[in-house]
Amino acid sequence: MSYVEPTAAVLLALADYAPAASTYSRGVGFLQALQHEDGGWGIAAIDGESGWMTGWAVWALARQDKSAAERGAAWLLQTEGIRVTDPATVERAREMFKMDATLTGWPWQVGDASWVFPTALALLALQATAHTAHPRVEEGIRYLLDRALFSGGWNIGDPFMVTGVPPATIVNSSLALITLGVFSVSGEVVDKGYQYLAQQLASAHTATEIAWGAWAERTLPMDDSTRLSRLESLRLADGSLDGNPFTTAVAILASENGKQPT
Repeated sequence: MSYVEPTAAVLLALADYAPAASTYSRGVGFLQALQHEDGGWGIAAIDGESGWMTGWAVWALARQDKSAAERGAAWLLQTEGIRVTDPATVERAREMFKMDATLTGWPWQVGDASWVFPTALALLALQATAHTAHPRVEEGIRYLLDRALFSGGWNIGDPFMVTGVPPATIVNSSLALITLGVFSVSGEVVDKGYQYLAQQLASAHTATEIAWGAWAERTLPMDDSTRLSRLESLRLADGSLDGNPFTTAVAILASENGKQPT
């Protein structure tokens, strides 16, 4: 079965290499065919509910089908995670979870709480469709900064839980940093995020982690020879990483010749 996420990632990776290829045009057609009447996308053809995959599709189609991308952007702008307004609940969240519960980003599915990955993805899609000054975008950026771990990096959501501080992850941290970099956001949170990423990548060994981390590091003024050589060492004989189109697409976006898609 074909899915929206890897298809969109492959389109982003190939946009500056093979936009005239039949594979590329089929991918564009696949996304166009799966757009719902409300403007959003599900995870695949069997999914009739619009959700977080809308971010991937909008981002990938921003340069190829502006009408479809704009309808998807409109869906994103009207979608948000659960918003907390009760003052007592807001204060408890501040005390227990060390976060501003009045801020919301984007959920995986409509009606759920906000999470880091879908929020960062929605922001990238909205940036690609020129909605950078919208209040939802501004709040989404504040949400990402608020949800960063004090020690550096991001996990799936909250910076603190009842059981303690949850560990950051390379993938969530990388996407958050890519997003903040696209919006030219700097400061202590971003600096600590890159410090976390550098520490974790030193011992990372999976293609997924290294590809995502390398993509985030492209925004830094640094020698990328080590990053690229590690990616190259993981490449299989067929040119892929792990035989996985999605991971391979991320690696292309992280590569020396890959251009940051906008």
